[in-house]
Amino acid sequence: MDKEKIAVGLWLFGKLSDRFMVYHGSRTLEEKMKEASKLKQIQGLEVMYPVDFKDEEIDKFKGLLESYNLKVASVIVDHFCDPKWMHGSFTSSDRKIREDAIQLTKRAMDVSKQLECPRINLWLGQDGYDYPFQADYKVSWDWLAEGIKACAEYQPEVKVALEYKIKEPRTHIFIATVGKALLLANAVNLKNVGVTLDTGHALYCGENPSESLILLDRCGKLFHLHLNDNYREWDHDMIVGSVNFWDYLELFFWLKKIKYEGWFSLDVYPYREDVVSACQQSIENMRTLMGLVDKLGVERLATLVQERDATKTAEVLRGIFK
Repeated sequence: MDKEKIAVGLWLFGKLSDRFMVYHGSRTLEEKMKEASKLKQIQGLEVMYPVDFKDEEIDKFKGLLESYNLKVASVIVDHFCDPKWMHGSFTSSDRKIREDAIQLTKRAMDVSKQLECPRINLWLGQDGYDYPFQADYKVSWDWLAEGIKACAEYQPEVKVALEYKIKEPRTHIFIATVGKALLLANAVNLKNVGVTLDTGHALYCGENPSESLILLDRCGKLFHLHLNDNYREWDHDMIVGSVNFWDYLELFFWLKKIKYEGWFSLDVYPYREDVVSACQQSIENMRTLMGLVDKLGVERLATLVQERDATKTAEVLRGIFK
């Protein structure tokens, strides 16, 4: 896995908390960078703007990136932490807030260019609803398409990756599944609008991550990849491959099959674990899974897929333990 580009979310090395308690305390930008640099085999960081750094810290951040020899894989725009977004960002009923969401996104695109990063990530977790009769679905989807198009047209050379998730913090998030994300990207109909595949979000909404990967790839809309794991009924953001081993083995087969050359970005939340150790174990699991795909052989696995003999496939897959 030496040639693969591995990134990790910088926010993981700061304050981590849930609704009950704080598990890891806040750190300065310099402290977070120092912690992230302890990881072996990473080449990049994913950053949350303007949470991980402010506008006045951009030059300092660029200097830290250079000193640690790291690149920025993606800039996630914060449309979910600030209380102003609690009733939505791009789909808020308040025109001023919708305009603020667009302006923040455009500013993030400017920042991404300053950081020599080719993409921003939009996870619109507050854009949805909780109760019946709470949302105007038609106008909300119109606002989503119009707002995202306005942003994408602003900087055509910067990719806009839409990250989907079925729920949390809203009980229903508008961009919930791979199909809805693709529908929106196609409705915007611009080359620089695509989708981020978060494997945990795919598992969480009942998808097979490998099938979701192929759907995005065949449409030319696979813009970014987040990796984590869960038990399929919540977004636990656990160590990669710790739960859904076989699904991950299949995913890494298909990633090799399509010759994926993008970033492998870790989006885990180790509340009770040491953050560096949990991220490192995710990297080691990824390396192991890729090694197992190589051991079995991509062409051999492709033949099994074509033969569709589940019993023969089970026998071959057991070979990884021999």
